[in-house]
Amino acid sequence: MNPQNYLKQTLTGTALVIASLLALSVIPAFDIGDFHFKRINTLSDILKKEVVVVNDTVKAMKPVYVDTCKTGITCIEDYSRDTSGMNAFLAALDSSKSKILRIAWFGDSYVEGDILLDPLRDTLQAIFGGSGVGFVPITSEVSGFRQTIIHSFSNWKTNAIVGERDKEHPLGPAGFSTLPNEGNYVSYTAEKRNRLNSFPTAKLFYGYSDSTTVIVNGKEMFIGTAGSIRQKNLGENLSSLKLSVNGKADLYGVALESKTGICLDNFSMRGNSGIGLNYVNEKMYRAFDSIHPYDLVVLSYGLNVANEKSKNYDWYVRSMKPTIAMMKRAFPNSSIVLVGCSDRADNIDGELQTMPSVKRLVEVQRKMAADNQVCFWNLFEAMGGDSTMVNWANMPRHALANKDYTHLTFYGGKKVAEIFLRTILYEKEKYERRKKSK
Repeated sequence: MNPQNYLKQTLTGTALVIASLLALSVIPAFDIGDFHFKRINTLSDILKKEVVVVNDTVKAMKPVYVDTCKTGITCIEDYSRDTSGMNAFLAALDSSKSKILRIAWFGDSYVEGDILLDPLRDTLQAIFGGSGVGFVPITSEVSGFRQTIIHSFSNWKTNAIVGERDKEHPLGPAGFSTLPNEGNYVSYTAEKRNRLNSFPTAKLFYGYSDSTTVIVNGKEMFIGTAGSIRQKNLGENLSSLKLSVNGKADLYGVALESKTGICLDNFSMRGNSGIGLNYVNEKMYRAFDSIHPYDLVVLSYGLNVANEKSKNYDWYVRSMKPTIAMMKRAFPNSSIVLVGCSDRADNIDGELQTMPSVKRLVEVQRKMAADNQVCFWNLFEAMGGDSTMVNWANMPRHALANKDYTHLTFYGGKKVAEIFLRTILYEKEKYERRKKSK
């Protein structure tokens, strides 16, 4: 029996596949309702790439006082009136071995789960002293993968900046307000790691309460009526903390920190563009700062603002201006740094590349910092600029970014933490030089 020759069928099938792919590559992007079709460029690796130029009407600006920045370091741009915007934080570093120095990092999903802030916190504490994970909410959507604390909970109702809100239960400083249901509990267990293996101090932050008792590791404690926010000491040198509530109360979270050294509080929230901070009453922030003061406040947003269709960010500027002004009033003794949007890639005309609108957003954020006289750090530039996320996500081993070309892996978090730490240490070096020169 003669074997059949399938060469003709194989060639025909291959030709049909190639023709179909070529046909797909010429179909332009289009929208049908909520469905968005992105152009597929099957020849992107062999065709000459067109350079995308973003026509940006935002004038790039630099501060009046510009100090020389080392090669390989992206310095913080100080737009404060007398270029002393970082002084509160840098001066506090000198006394961190004898006093507590707190950093509040407000951000979006880029820093959730401590992916970036864990290595940054750990290294800062190793250099300047301190221990503890800092502020942790009662409930969290990232407790399953956060590696800095073992956190479990049940039977709570949570109001949040992004999600359900209730005017009768004001949001706390992290953007949450948590109410107890029957059978509630929350448990925190320290990780077996240097600087995270105990809770040197544990404090509960709460708002309204109605003759309420909390059961802390089996011990009953009473919490009184509060104004906007109060704190309750829960214990010291603990390795675990289990808390439940009998009665009505608005709970905001716990602070698990040392009495001296660096404390870095992660106030991240998925889906928040930064504008959501306006849902927290300024009086809440002021009251929180009076009992839990900060030396540095970081505002790190942008991922929920940038998208491939954005050509004008005037709406964002209008919304963020009062937000930044409010944070300056609420934390008057803090250095404030606005962090620019990180690199983010998308499929543009069939090719993965940096979303052009990201670069425009970064310039808009720089101008926002200048207009509001706060400091600015260009994360996009610091991490490498164009195509960084594509390159990081496509690394064969230990990729620094996920395949969504937006978020960091734990390896990437360590990388960005190292970049920011070098910036902080260099800013301190410049600060010390200026002090000596005066």
